[in-house]
Amino acid sequence: MGFIMKTSNFPDWGVIVVSGLDRAEFLHNQLSNDIKNLAIGQGCFATYNTPQGRVSAHLTVFPRDNDICMIASCDLLDGLIKRLQMFVLRSQVNLAIADNLAVTVTLPENEDLFYTLPQEAVLSFPVKFTDNGIEIHLPHAGIVGVVENGKSPSFNPEIVDRWKRYEIMQGFPHICKNTANLFVAQMLNQHLLGGIHFRKGCYPGQEVIARSQYIGEVKRGLVLCRCQMVLEAGCKIIDEDKNNVGTVLDSVIDTDGNSVCLCVIKYDAVSKTISTDSGLFMQIEQIFFIKK
Repeated sequence: MGFIMKTSNFPDWGVIVVSGLDRAEFLHNQLSNDIKNLAIGQGCFATYNTPQGRVSAHLTVFPRDNDICMIASCDLLDGLIKRLQMFVLRSQVNLAIADNLAVTVTLPENEDLFYTLPQEAVLSFPVKFTDNGIEIHLPHAGIVGVVENGKSPSFNPEIVDRWKRYEIMQGFPHICKNTANLFVAQMLNQHLLGGIHFRKGCYPGQEVIARSQYIGEVKRGLVLCRCQMVLEAGCKIIDEDKNNVGTVLDSVIDTDGNSVCLCVIKYDAVSKTISTDSGLFMQIEQIFFIKK
């Protein structure tokens, strides 16, 4: 699967398998995208949110013949299952971490490709079932794979860093334990990247997310920054007056030896001098959000 020297095992992510007759209806009522009408051969982004509309997990979701798979950060899987299990009640639903499955990533042929947001958010993308496993063809042209452990490629740290750098450069966010429950979905561009279906009905946090879209306005959004060193997810960003103006989502070493970081910051902070709370200067290189 994938191209030579462009595929690696990706141990940061794991898979939850949701089975049972009511699996689609259950997830449809819990997640931000339209899971009930997701066909085999399709996948989507979705968020699981607190009642206050804060993103607890960012997910890649796709159905198989007898279950639905959800890919998320490994450090969120246990908590996500425990939280979802609270709402199963009498539904015929079973949730389990798939220890027999591994997640892989495959870089696109052109790593200099720049993803242009479509006029209207694309709410699903192709999923291909092959002899070696499953290929999820993401909108930015990279491929996420789900394979049995015995078929997984080895871990290649260079490719993993290149994948992280590629997603950061494209403005595609992910949530881990350090950044869970901090941001409304629009702060992560999910309304533009296809993680929210605004006509699917109710789910936890839906009222806040809908109000932010149609009535109010979020005041933070995604930016690409550069820094002298790799920063931990959840690292705080301050302005010249020591005000807390943002948070690092992800960071990886860049080709010049410094780092690239995907961050959520206040809209008005883009015109200010920003740094980490430890004093490392951060240079904003690109703005991914679109203000109303």
